[in-house]
Amino acid sequence: MEIQVWDGALGAEEVGPPEGPAVVLVHGFPFDRRMWEGQLRGLSDAYRMVSYDVRGMGRSPVGDGQYTMELLVDDFFAVVDALELEEERVIACGLSMGGYILLRALERDPGRFRGVVLADTRSSADDDEGKLGRASAIRMLGEEGSAAYGETVVPRLLGSTTLAEKPEVVETAKVMVRSNDPRGLRGAQLAMLSRTDTTASLPGLRLPVLVLVGEEDALTPPETARAMAARIPGADLEIVPRAGHVSALESPAEFNRHLRAFVDRVEASAEGGAS
Repeated sequence: MEIQVWDGALGAEEVGPPEGPAVVLVHGFPFDRRMWEGQLRGLSDAYRMVSYDVRGMGRSPVGDGQYTMELLVDDFFAVVDALELEEERVIACGLSMGGYILLRALERDPGRFRGVVLADTRSSADDDEGKLGRASAIRMLGEEGSAAYGETVVPRLLGSTTLAEKPEVVETAKVMVRSNDPRGLRGAQLAMLSRTDTTASLPGLRLPVLVLVGEEDALTPPETARAMAARIPGADLEIVPRAGHVSALESPAEFNRHLRAFVDRVEASAEGGAS
């Protein structure tokens, strides 16, 4: 499946009943839509599950490698438009970079959403230390390529339990990183480095929100998730045990349990409001 954007086509996948609630998954950096295989397999019995490759990763176009967060949000809206939903309203789930995309999309057009899951992410922009870290990663990707970068970054992204007990997950993560074009990964880093701070918009959100975070997430730890959830009226917070920053990949069954419960709550609320 491909979704047309102004300069090419985003690689995408759709599984599950077409009449089911639509759930759009936005993956984290430096991966691709394969990060969500556990969710597509585990939830397609009831929901219309859609995942896509963020620009520059997977089967999506690399282009000139000069990306902004606004461009990545434009791509997300193109995916939503392609679904041809009534009123173009979806439940969206974004992890890490995917969460950055959704937080900015919520600022731009909250009416497109029925509910949002923000996983292992934050609303704040990078501080100076974070920006310098991304600049260093951009240089490494240019000089050494995606494979070397994956060897360095994957151990920082996964939790200690995964690193010690799940070598197949570690290898899956590394395969995804090294299969991506370093120009696309550099472009994504540029977009994240320059993204705006969306914290001020959180108290104005008026839709169901679930904040998920891995218990062992060292990059956006549970206290960061808790603080973000506290700013969103009515938001729920759930912690995924024995998982790090890529909780959907590291603990898919537990992640799916929370995602399924959230989608069912959104559906029940919509049906109750219509009665």
